[in-house]
Amino acid sequence: MESNDLTSGNYSIAVKDFGPIVHANVDLRPLTVFIGPSNTGKSYLAILIYALHQFFGEADAPHWHRFRFRRRRLARPAMKSLEPNGSIQESLTNWLASMLEKNAAPPLPKDVAAVIRPVLERPEVEGQLEAEIRRCFGVENRSDLVRQPGNHPIAKVGLTIPQPIQSQVVRYAFEFGQSEASFSGEIPVLESMTIGQEISEDLHFEARHLVKLDDSSASSGDDNLEPVWLSLAHALFQSLTRPLTRNAFYLPADRTGVMHSHQVVVSTLIQNATTAGLRPSADVPMLSGVLADFLNDLILLSERRLPKSSVKLAETLEKRVLKGTIKLNRTDTGYPAFTYRPDGWKSDLPLMRTSSMVSELAPVVLYLRHLVRPGNLLIIEEPESHLHPAMQAAFARELARLVRAGVRVILTTHSEWFLEHLGNLVRLGMLPEEKRESAADADCALHPNEIGAWLFERKQRPRGSVVREVTLDVETGLFPTDFDPVSEALYNEGAEIFNRMQEGAGE
Repeated sequence: MESNDLTSGNYSIAVKDFGPIVHANVDLRPLTVFIGPSNTGKSYLAILIYALHQFFGEADAPHWHRFRFRRRRLARPAMKSLEPNGSIQESLTNWLASMLEKNAAPPLPKDVAAVIRPVLERPEVEGQLEAEIRRCFGVENRSDLVRQPGNHPIAKVGLTIPQPIQSQVVRYAFEFGQSEASFSGEIPVLESMTIGQEISEDLHFEARHLVKLDDSSASSGDDNLEPVWLSLAHALFQSLTRPLTRNAFYLPADRTGVMHSHQVVVSTLIQNATTAGLRPSADVPMLSGVLADFLNDLILLSERRLPKSSVKLAETLEKRVLKGTIKLNRTDTGYPAFTYRPDGWKSDLPLMRTSSMVSELAPVVLYLRHLVRPGNLLIIEEPESHLHPAMQAAFARELARLVRAGVRVILTTHSEWFLEHLGNLVRLGMLPEEKRESAADADCALHPNEIGAWLFERKQRPRGSVVREVTLDVETGLFPTDFDPVSEALYNEGAEIFNRMQEGAGE
């Protein structure tokens, strides 16, 4: 897979006064790594990214929350702004006829673009977007996500999305706090934009219906145009936000405990819960959306498998790291039961009786086997948890192979071992192909532009964290982090203790 294919889904996200983060401006790469002390906002930013993908995600996403209904609200301003104008209707009808004939959309007519531009710049989705963000974090009030203490009780989120049109980008800004939330954007020249393969099925359907109408029935008012404008707005909005429509999956840091206890947790919560919140009653604490979605995924996993390329990634992880196979079995009630069979064994072990490493990596295997496809986004908190340093390095290699296969990955980590091995894979990718091909792990080498590492640093004034990119030191193979001061302090402490021991021995 070529580098430009891997980087085609890149975009930037900027936040200000969000959670513990004072400010951050992060470029999402095929592999994005968040590092830094605890409580500095790594998970906050990762969950926000997940929430955005859930909101903008495609219709086949497992946790898709009925974008069809959001789309109707998205298109509502178009209905208000559109007057029964014969020339606009004619332009739209001709454009649709050309689209059907060529099975690809030509550039939008200027008058059609002028009508729909305000819809795309202020799509009125702030209420639904806010609700999805609150769901993913598991909070009641949006103000709970604003940095405290802060002089400005408003959190800001900015998105910069490159477009296929040369040197053009889409910018959307989302703000929320005590007052109402707002969502607005700046979009490129629509007349230069073609929808191409991004045309929605709904737009095709409405277009076929409209172009068959004779002139008298087509000119009876804007009723015939309403579903067309609605579908066109949806198709354009999806095209403008294309990187964010990638399906996303989130593996939380406490996944080992969930794998051990999910049957008990779900049996307690599922009776009156929904996948939109998993909150059965006021007596039971509300689960965050990421944890609710994780539980939901475990419940709904099926034996339907993905293409061989995806399944092979799961099998490779089992073979090289787990040294055994993760199995999904159905009980008499249809509820999933997960087991592990070590290599060479003839019987399975319940996950409760396996090592914490197996329980930690089991959901990764299950997601790769049943859910995650190339082009999707997989977010993993603390991939090093419960892994011996040697296994951390092995898992880092498998995640690099995952990236090379086209799956986009975001990691939050505290592991120097993990980060150091990623650095080695980047340096391996910098070698000429003839020097790299015979090296170990050549198939998981990473190009420098495929990985971005971001350090979350705690500040006192203003109180919170700031985020900056750290680049690989090619000579040492290390990313500059906050690990070095810890290592230096431990060394100095050990040297002082040794000196005291020497002084005592000389008396």
